This record gives sequence, structure tokens and C-alpha cells, in this order.
Amino acid sequence: MKRLLPLLLLFLTPLCLRAQEAEDNTFGGWEFIEVNHDFGDSPFFGSFYFEHDNYQYQRLECWYTRTTLGVKILPWLKADAAYDFLQEPAFHTHKLNLDLTGSLKQGNLKVSIRERYVHSWTPATGEQGNVLRSRLKLQYAFPESRWSPYLAVEVFTWGDNWKKTRHYVACNYDFSDKVQFEAYYLYYAFNGMPAEHVIGLGLNFYL
Repeated sequence: MKRLLPLLLLFLTPLCLRAQEAEDNTFGGWEFIEVNHDFGDSPFFGSFYFEHDNYQYQRLECWYTRTTLGVKILPWLKADAAYDFLQEPAFHTHKLNLDLTGSLKQGNLKVSIRERYVHSWTPATGEQGNVLRSRLKLQYAFPESRWSPYLAVEVFTWGDNWKKTRHYVACNYDFSDKVQFEAYYLYYAFNGMPAEHVIGLGLNFYL
């Protein structure tokens, strides 16, 4: 645990500095449910995700679903494809996600790196876009405990252009082998736009 403290300080320092610099921050809440399923003894797995978003304590018609199908290539490597349907107040957007995730576990500490390619299309405007989302996640499971906190940083880029970055400070709590509660604080930094502070709360089911 002592080894995690320097990482935590290194992670939080830039967030505190940016929060002090930002004047027009947006506050929001994301509520979500995710259902995960492994297909027997096969290497295939699937999931369905639903999220509802609100900002500045106002309920908006902003939500999205994600349907995922993936395969475990190796014990430490998996790949998956997902379709997102995103509904915002004025329009909706379709997204195709292609993921490749590698993970390494040492004792109670788990480190994972995920690369995600996203292609989006908004029919109302005809706009299409591409983005590469690179995420580093460090998670620690306390021995003989149901708690497993984690830190994560996710960078959105395309080519040489930085678009935005997500910083997570979070924790999972296992109610049982099949039900998990998840809570996180997210600092969301954008290129040329005000930052956002988001509290996420949700449930993960493993069927």
C-alpha cells in the first residue's frame, strides 16, 4: 500500500492545480448499470451498459447504451467490439468501438492498458469523427476485503491532436461474486473548453 501513495500524490497534484485555474467548471453526475456475461468455458464474453448523465443538477435527456462482444486472446490480453447509441437533447450519435486491453497482476495490484479506436457518426448534422482513447488503470484489492480502489487516466487523441483527458479516482465494492458497486470522481479536461467535475455511481452485474 505504501508504494501506491506516491502514485496517488503524483496523480492528484495536476488535478488540484487545474481545478484552481478553471473558472467555469461544469459539475455533473453519471449513473450507470452494466451487465457482464461469460459464455461458458469459451473465450467469448459480452456486456450491456446503460448510462444517464445530468449536469449542473439538471436532468437532461442525455444517455447512452453500449453493447459489447469480445474474446480473451490470452490470459492477459483481450479484444472486443462495441456499438454505442448516444442520445443528447438535440440529436443522437452512433459509435463503433474497437478495443485491445492488456493487463498484468502482481499480488493484489493490477495494472491494465487499453487502446480504443472510436468512429462516430451523427445523422442530424452529418458529422463523422475518429478518436483514439488510451487508458492506464491501476487497481488494488485489499486482502480479505470487499474494497478495491483504482486510479485511471484516459487520453483522447487523433493524430497529433489532443482532444481531452479523463482522470479517475474510484473504488469498487463487492456485494457478492455477482454484484459490484462502483463510485468514482472524474476530472474531465478539454482542449479549449471548460473542465468538468463528474461523480459517477453505478452497479456492475456478472451473470
